[in-house]
Amino acid sequence: MFKGINAIAFGKKFQNNEDCYNYLITLKWGKGFRCSRCGCRESYKGRTYYYRRCRCCNYSESVTANTVFHGMKMPILKAFHMVFRLTAKKKGMSTTELGAEVGVQQKTAWLFKRKVQVVMKQNDDEKLNGGVDADETLLGGYTKVHRGRSLRQKNAVLMTAEQLPDGRTGKIRMQQIENFEAQTLKYALKDMVKPTAMIRTDHHRSYQHLSKEMNIQTARSQYGKGLEELHKQIMQFKNWLRGIHHKCSTQHLHAYLDEYVYRFNKRNGRQWIFNDVIKGLMNQIPHPYPLLKTLCAYST
Repeated sequence: MFKGINAIAFGKKFQNNEDCYNYLITLKWGKGFRCSRCGCRESYKGRTYYYRRCRCCNYSESVTANTVFHGMKMPILKAFHMVFRLTAKKKGMSTTELGAEVGVQQKTAWLFKRKVQVVMKQNDDEKLNGGVDADETLLGGYTKVHRGRSLRQKNAVLMTAEQLPDGRTGKIRMQQIENFEAQTLKYALKDMVKPTAMIRTDHHRSYQHLSKEMNIQTARSQYGKGLEELHKQIMQFKNWLRGIHHKCSTQHLHAYLDEYVYRFNKRNGRQWIFNDVIKGLMNQIPHPYPLLKTLCAYST
């Protein structure tokens, strides 16, 4: 398995398409072949080196069958290079930059990155526990007429973060929400935080209502005091979104929230991210754009 973020080591290991297919063969059939049609474990060589033919039902199966890599029009080597660039860089990269470096159109890079973001979401979906800080924020442009926390032309996001005993931040979760009403926040918190967690947040009226049915401790917070570490994480996310991606649509904001959360929570194990993402792509069915659009609903 490939471990690390060194570009030279990556280039030596994956020099051509065959190297990439052999890597997938190790992941899929490293512990033995199993026919996806009849379950038989005996096989012989198929029409190419990355095919296997079942001895029982004679079904010929590619190593990329039923995976995101199946049916791609671009060489699989380019797909591996995109995964490496997205995972090796600490903050990731925009699809414009990604497409230029790999030699594909920006639209192709965007579509492939969305598939990677789906894997990131599914590989890091554990609920938070212990002491958890929670606060909401707004993303979007300045509105001249509506000041403050107006939702017009803006997107509401709820962030939760585990607070470790030494004051540092543990894992985080973020979710796009429709509004700041109590019921909306309730469903979002239940989706991100375990029932045993103790949630600390500000004195917003919605949290005061929820404190009667959830483990919520509210306190007045003025100019960020009381939730400094959480607000620091919120600002870091906003800087990441503006600095790397510049902007994103409301429809796809949730995907960038998932990507940021994954990167933050895996910050101490970046050397394994490439392999984890490749494994995730191997466990996913092909994602055409219409299917990706169906994954864009609010989670409330």
